[in-house]
Amino acid sequence: MTENRTGTRNLIFALFAAFSVFIYSPYLIALYNLSSENELYSYAPFIPLFSAYLLYSNRKKIFTQTGFSNRGIALIIASGLLYAAAQFSALSGDNILTVMAVSWAAFLSGGFMTVYGTRAARAGAFPLAFLLFMAPLPQSAVDTLTQLLQSWSAETAWWLFNLVGAPVHREGYFFHLPGLTVEVAKQCSGIRSSMALFISGVLASHLFLRTWPARGALLAAVVPIAVLKNGLRITALTLSGYYVDERMLYGSLHTRGGMLFFGVAIALAGCAVWGLRALERKSAKKNAAGA
Repeated sequence: MTENRTGTRNLIFALFAAFSVFIYSPYLIALYNLSSENELYSYAPFIPLFSAYLLYSNRKKIFTQTGFSNRGIALIIASGLLYAAAQFSALSGDNILTVMAVSWAAFLSGGFMTVYGTRAARAGAFPLAFLLFMAPLPQSAVDTLTQLLQSWSAETAWWLFNLVGAPVHREGYFFHLPGLTVEVAKQCSGIRSSMALFISGVLASHLFLRTWPARGALLAAVVPIAVLKNGLRITALTLSGYYVDERMLYGSLHTRGGMLFFGVAIALAGCAVWGLRALERKSAKKNAAGA
């Protein structure tokens, strides 16, 4: 009987999810097109897949106690009001996609809570909330983050140049070497890889860490790791162009070398996860001994 009820709930939610895709299809298609045209959001199509995987892989924990709940209806109504408000607003372009992505995530979450109950929704809160990463950032936020990352990356590169004793003179975002000048432009801010690293950090904090202080510490560590990664890339490219061949500033190391430095960042983040897990285990043992 329980299996039949679970199967019925799964069928109802599958139909609800399909209905949501139909209703939001113009905006979901626009989001997909944006991810294809703008590398900053190339990760967006994978967000629902990650959410679905997390729900499935934790199904024994999430669906232990299920039951229909009318509390999710309020969330569905709120998402509908947000949908309607966006239709009559002056929003356009990426801004309306941001609102619609949030509305769709709320719509699905409300349906999930209605079909499976509040306990299941609470247990599956992270996969459902993870859908919000589909929403594009407002352009003003992108511009602010780009400027901050550009400035911090230039500072980090300057520190690294001095650390290795390179003959560099700095003027703002320009680094002058004998016979060579390099600019840390907005395109060098590393915002795309930094966003990917942050989302990876959020996912890793959920999968590998158990306490909120440890999760917060990991997310706090992601920012300097992203900046250090970008500073290393700027320094390596500049010194390669100066000491080896100036063409390296425009070659494959510049256009395709980002994955190499992103791998370095992932490795550093992995070390942070390992250290924080060790601290969690030590704290758990201490608490157990004290009890």
